[in-house]
Amino acid sequence: MMDFILENKWQFLITAEVFFWVFSLTFLVVRYWFNLKKLSIVFFFLFIINDLWIATMGFMDYLKTGNFTSYQIVILIIIVYALTYGKSDFRKLDIFIQKKVAKWKGQPIPDLKGPEKLYGKDLARQERKHFGIHLSIFILAHIGMYIVYGLSDQLTQTANIEQLLSTWFSSKDALYPFKNESMNNLSRIWTLVLIIDGVTSLSYTFFPKNEKKSVFTNN
Repeated sequence: MMDFILENKWQFLITAEVFFWVFSLTFLVVRYWFNLKKLSIVFFFLFIINDLWIATMGFMDYLKTGNFTSYQIVILIIIVYALTYGKSDFRKLDIFIQKKVAKWKGQPIPDLKGPEKLYGKDLARQERKHFGIHLSIFILAHIGMYIVYGLSDQLTQTANIEQLLSTWFSSKDALYPFKNESMNNLSRIWTLVLIIDGVTSLSYTFFPKNEKKSVFTNN
């Protein structure tokens, strides 16, 4: 199945991007037009799963080819965008849909402002908070998978951490850390996304983004 997907990888990537917008807009419409907030969460999770699926295709393509390709670079750009500028862009879209729905329904238009532009320590603090939430969800999900599936036998037989990481990231067969190959593939893809998110988020702490001062001054 995966071989067929990778043979038609660009078509599947384009389809995944279409689903990205379908799930995003459906989430907002269901949430604000129909006021079904609990149901909208389903489409939010589908939105997240779709992003993980895109990352999975890039990772499996790397395992198959053994080197970095333009396909993987495109996917990496998509993931980095989703973890950085994508957050604020989605918030802007959220506000836009809320106002449009209120206007179409003849309701008072909510006084909502776009996300405030943060810099320096404020931005670093916000990014650490977002990463902390991501990390917490990651840990809770893995605890849940451990309870349901248990740890794989191969995990206890691994000699050292170096061997574990090498096999985990380079093997086509997902052997670690659970007794379920699908969950193992999800785990290693999610781990890579978490690492990218962590590096991106913490970079604002070590390399603060300062507000650009205008070169024009009033006389």
